[in-house]
This record gives sequence, C-alpha cells and structure tokens, in this order.
Amino acid sequence: MIQALPADKAAKKTDLQSLLASLYPHLLYLAFGLQGENPFLNLDAGGQARAARGAGQSLRRLQRGLTGAREFAGAAYFSRPEFLSAYLLYYWPVSFLQTSLALAELRARGAMPRLGSILDLGAGPGPAAAAAAIFGAEKLLLLDQSQEALHQALTLLRTPTVMGKASRKTGPLFSAGIADLENQEHLPEGPFDLIIACHSANELWKQDTQALDKRARLFGQAAERLSEDGVLLILEPAALVTSRPALALRDRLLRDFSDSLYCAAPCPDSQPCPILAAGEGRNCHSTWAWEPYEPIAALAAAAGLDRDSVKATWFALKKGSAAVHTSEAKAIPAGSTGGLPGRRLSGRVISEPMLNKAGRLRYILCAKPGLATLSAKKEKGAAGTAGFFSLRRGDMIEAFALEPRGEENNFGFVQKSELKIVLRAPDA
Repeated sequence: MIQALPADKAAKKTDLQSLLASLYPHLLYLAFGLQGENPFLNLDAGGQARAARGAGQSLRRLQRGLTGAREFAGAAYFSRPEFLSAYLLYYWPVSFLQTSLALAELRARGAMPRLGSILDLGAGPGPAAAAAAIFGAEKLLLLDQSQEALHQALTLLRTPTVMGKASRKTGPLFSAGIADLENQEHLPEGPFDLIIACHSANELWKQDTQALDKRARLFGQAAERLSEDGVLLILEPAALVTSRPALALRDRLLRDFSDSLYCAAPCPDSQPCPILAAGEGRNCHSTWAWEPYEPIAALAAAAGLDRDSVKATWFALKKGSAAVHTSEAKAIPAGSTGGLPGRRLSGRVISEPMLNKAGRLRYILCAKPGLATLSAKKEKGAAGTAGFFSLRRGDMIEAFALEPRGEENNFGFVQKSELKIVLRAPDA
C-alpha cells in the first residue's frame, strides 16, 4: 500500500523507489487496458512480451514527436490510446519522480508550503498530482484539455489502496476539470498552497512569437492565486529547446512580481539567471541518478532512450519576501556582496565534474556574482578530505580561502581552503 509521507519527513531514495514500485502495477493495468490487453498481469509471458514490444514502439513515436520538430507538443496526443498508454508506462513515472524530487528539495530547504489545496495545470494523467498527494496534499484540482487523460488520472488517484487513504484521517480529495490553458480567461480563484505545471508550460503557444509574454500572463495569474507562503512550481524537460524558455519565464515572473515572489529553489537567489546571458547553447537543469527497473528499462531501450537519470529544468517561486523567512535564509547560502571578498564562493553546483588536461577537477557554480568555477587538483589532500570530489550537480556549497585562477570568478581549492556542503541534492 502507498503511504503518504509524514509532514516532517523528506522523501528519501528508498521511499520514492518503493512508492513508485507500488504504483506501477496500477499503471500497467490502466495502460494495457487502453490497448485491450487488460488485465496485463494475467497475460502469460509471451503475451506480456508482445504487449511490451508494442508499447515500446508507441513510446518511440511519442518521444520523437515531443522532441526535434516537436509536432506533438501542444497537440492532442492523449486522444490516441497507444500514446496515452505509452505515457502511463514511461513518462508518468519520470514526471512523478521529477515532481517528488523537487518537492523533496523544497522540504529540505524549509520552503515547503502547507499542502492544503493544490492546483495542477496541464495535469495529464496525474503524475505531479500523485507526487503532491504522496507528500501529504489534502485537496487537489487537476486541469487539462484531455478528458481521457483526466479520466485515467482520477481512476488511479481515487483507488483507495493507491494513495493510502486508509492511513489518513481525510483525503486526499481529487477533482478535475477540462481546461484549454491557452484560451482560459480565468484560473480557479483558489487560494492554492501549491500550483504545479509539470511539462505543460513549454507546450503552450509553442509557435507563437509572443509565447513568453502569454505564458507570463497565465502563470502570473497563477501566482496571484497563491495563498500566503504558497509556491508556484514549474518543471520542464532538460532539453535546450525547453530549458531556456523555462529560465526566461522564471526571470520574467520574478521581475513582474518582485515585491511578492522570490525563488525558493533550486537557485541560490532570485537574481536573473546567469545561464541565459552565457550564450544560446547553455542551459541549466537538475540531474538525479536513477536506475529504472523493468519494464521501464526495457521500454526505454525499445525506444532508443538512454535512461540512467532523471533530469528537469525547474523552479519554485514562493509568495512572500525572502528576507523575512529566516529558516530559509539559513538553508540557502547568502552569497557574497560586491564580488568575492576574502576569496569566498557561495552557490549551487550546476555541472557534472570536468577533468582538464592539468589533472584538475572543475565544477561550474551559480553564485551571487554570476557563473563561477571551482577546481582542485585530483590528488589526495585538503580537497578530498573536505568532500570536494563527491560534489554533485544540485549541491549547495560555501567555500573559503580560495585561490584566484586566471579569469574573474575562477577559483582553485588549495591546502588552506575550506568547504561547507550546505545542502545535498536529493536522490531518486
């Protein structure tokens, strides 16, 4: 049985893996029911293999339609049973993990809002709503233009054994509504403690030259529906074509609501994203290691997908002022004022470790002055003892007594340097 996580406990790796494993038989049942293979679990091995191969081919077509020319993005692909089935089998678990891991980081930072009322914009078959429910959400409203996707979502989410309703005094309560977000004049009034848009913003006004303005208006309206201390959580695929527009949307919303919103995660602060100024070929995303189990791994292989991690570009904007939220101010490094006095660097690791020809391991950080690099000689010494070589993308750090190296904001970790890991990125 799926159990909702206690309100004071962050989702750990084993929790998410076991939760997803418990959910997956229900996804199998729904997905293959759409293909007339219901119940899948009662098929013999040959029947299951044939059904899985067919799902892999559909997944490949869906994946190709959502990338490259992206002809499926924003289209009614959930109306085709084979694509909705493939989504349930593969993209649903991925989106569930992405949302869960973002919520886990919000909780670790002390920025999780009260999860009383939640709005899921572009909910599809409900993976983000399921993640919010697992974290203790009480009442959830799902909006999407696909009636069939919402039907599958409610069928899954309202199953008593799925959300562990027997272990909770009330709820979670789920409701859904048909909504074309591009033509939605008014969002539900709320207020909502959490508003989620998981992989839906990039599909809105896809071919429109005014896409950023229109998305900003829609999600600005969403921000106005937040309760006090409420959070707007937007997650997008990590591909360049979706990541950079997401970062631009982050900056626009923070500019337009500078007096009422601040970036609670994953960025170190609410300053304009330095990646956008670094060049058209740069993006920023979280990467969480993940070893998918069967049949997810087989589906990925059949579709030609290399799946050894979960990736997303995401941001969480919280209603209020960062200055008055002292618990969050302690969790998030404050950075340096006016450059890097005292050779101090504070920020978030936004790259994998990179080894150069000189034998130095280097990370790129998003820091208060902008992008910076921190490197160390890959040998025994202070860096190894301090945990430098164990840093991962998404970790928040503070480093002191650094050595300037070459260009501005490039620093080296030397014998006298110190490293403090302020926050570890969560694991899948």
